[in-house]
Amino acid sequence: MEKDFAALGVMPALVEGLKKQGIVMPTEIQEKMIPALLTGKDIVGRSETGSGKTLAYLIPLFMGLDMSQKGTQVMILTPTHELAAQVYKQVELLANNAGIEAGCALIIGTAGIQRQVEKLKSKPRIVVGSTGRILDLIRKKKIQAHLVKTIVLDEGDRLLEDGNLSSVEAVIKTTLRDRQLVLLSASVGEETKKRAKALMKEDMLFLEGEKRQGNVPENISHDYILTTHREKFLMLRKVLAGEKPKKAIVFLNNPENIEVTVDKLVHHGIEAAGIYGQASKLDRKNALDDFREGRVSVLVASDIGARGLDISHVTHIINLDIPEDPVHYLHRAGRCGRQGEKGVAISIVTPYERRWIHKYEKVWGISFRQKDMVGGKLVDSKKTKKDLDIKKKPPKTEKSPSGRAQGKHMKKNRKINGKNQRKF
Repeated sequence: MEKDFAALGVMPALVEGLKKQGIVMPTEIQEKMIPALLTGKDIVGRSETGSGKTLAYLIPLFMGLDMSQKGTQVMILTPTHELAAQVYKQVELLANNAGIEAGCALIIGTAGIQRQVEKLKSKPRIVVGSTGRILDLIRKKKIQAHLVKTIVLDEGDRLLEDGNLSSVEAVIKTTLRDRQLVLLSASVGEETKKRAKALMKEDMLFLEGEKRQGNVPENISHDYILTTHREKFLMLRKVLAGEKPKKAIVFLNNPENIEVTVDKLVHHGIEAAGIYGQASKLDRKNALDDFREGRVSVLVASDIGARGLDISHVTHIINLDIPEDPVHYLHRAGRCGRQGEKGVAISIVTPYERRWIHKYEKVWGISFRQKDMVGGKLVDSKKTKKDLDIKKKPPKTEKSPSGRAQGKHMKKNRKINGKNQRKF
């Protein structure tokens, strides 16, 4: 028999606050984590995307706040500014709905440090943000780390990677030894577990939500379309025109190509926005707000920009660039089909890149369907890799053109290709 939040020992104010968000029954990871987190033990939690991991730690953390004491009692570290802003909004929403004056500060590197210092003067009990800026403010004695009772590593596998590990360790070392450490992610490999254990107490717990299809939600279908590299953008336009997604996220591997891709889509009348590292904090916020509120239907992003984003009603994920790492595919696909809705992940690949599709099938235990765009619709494909390879080869002729004729032919092709490049 399923337990509701009250049966898990969640305080009435939070139960009512959750109801205002339309949340009545806990997910499996919430059912496991809420009582475990209240014991004060260190925890590593793994659960599929869209399974409610943020509330799984926020609910017990709210219950553990000492309302008689001001100052930072909880620090939530995230690998991206977008995820930090998302968690901050959820903290504020839950606090307002439950009538709990927790006080929360968003501390990220791209924002003005003086405004953050002013915010910290009100001694918020919860701090959410990027590791580097939080560490900087601890060293400046603007955050009282000795008061911290719990540190959360959201998307902890990313935070414990080589490029981030040292700064995370530095933040942890500024707190007292008896503090609680919590790590959550949709993907927790053996290396992440090993590094987490080195930071945690010996009696740490490993908790896992229901594992379906290798941690990929069953309500997401997985398709791929074979094409040539130079026709990928044209195929993207065909997919968007044919599928008419309510909300779609297009993924690229190289963040430097995001702005160009957005400009091309807009040029062809497709409402699109992008999030990338070079953009200002305000530009990224505006892009996400436009996408959330439906002013644009397509968001172009990289793995770094979109990691951990929780945007409702995303129907399509389109991989214009295929990720080589199966974990990245898992996180990308998990941006759609959240909260039980239907979603589809479409990968536009070359015959060479199809090897990664086979790898995902093997690693995550999922099945991909090969598709084609026919008559403006996405249909089951009868093409094979062999078909595409044959198509790419020039037809054999009895006689090759003379050198002068061949030169004219190549010159004509260059002009046509030049026009096509400007057009797209």
